[in-house]
Amino acid sequence: MAANITKSSTTRHRSALWLFSFFVCVILIFFCRPHNIQAQNVPKENKPSAIPETMTEKTNLNIGKTFPEVKDNSLEKTLVSIPDAARGKVTLIVISFLHQNQSQLDSWLEPFVDKFGNKESYTFYEVPMISGGYKFMRPMIDGGMRAGIPKAKHKNVVTMYGDVEKYIKALNLDPKHGYAFLLDREGIIRFQGQGFATPETIKELFETAERLAK
Repeated sequence: MAANITKSSTTRHRSALWLFSFFVCVILIFFCRPHNIQAQNVPKENKPSAIPETMTEKTNLNIGKTFPEVKDNSLEKTLVSIPDAARGKVTLIVISFLHQNQSQLDSWLEPFVDKFGNKESYTFYEVPMISGGYKFMRPMIDGGMRAGIPKAKHKNVVTMYGDVEKYIKALNLDPKHGYAFLLDREGIIRFQGQGFATPETIKELFETAERLAK
């Protein structure tokens, strides 16, 4: 009898270990592949470009457009509709279609939060764009993000699961890059950056943000 109990306990332990290993593998597979299925066909680059691209009214048709609606749950598990949730404030929105571009988003977001994060006239959102085909993995994906992001910022991270192609077309984006959009109080795009920020482009971002807040 004792032998049978020991054998049953060992079997359950191995089953639980196998199930845990399976979920770990699934998560690793997800984070090693693009969020957007279309982006799988994008040629790989040897290294990310350190040269940022900022755009003005003369070079970018997105300037002057209302930012397209993004409506989904934040890591705080509240429904957020952007840009409506940010109306009345100057807002930085950073978006990416590839997990590997997180460092690009951070290069824009971290300086902005350091300077404006505690000021009432400003806010920010990070929006990972993830294909709707991965929505069944949301508990694991969002759970991993919650574990790695300070709780105070959970309300500012809105994971969008759905038609990423719609946003690529609407804003004429290349999914290989991360993007930063600065919106005025009405949700209209007034600044756009792409790739990694530099001291020069951060200066331009700050100056634009301060001008819009007046």
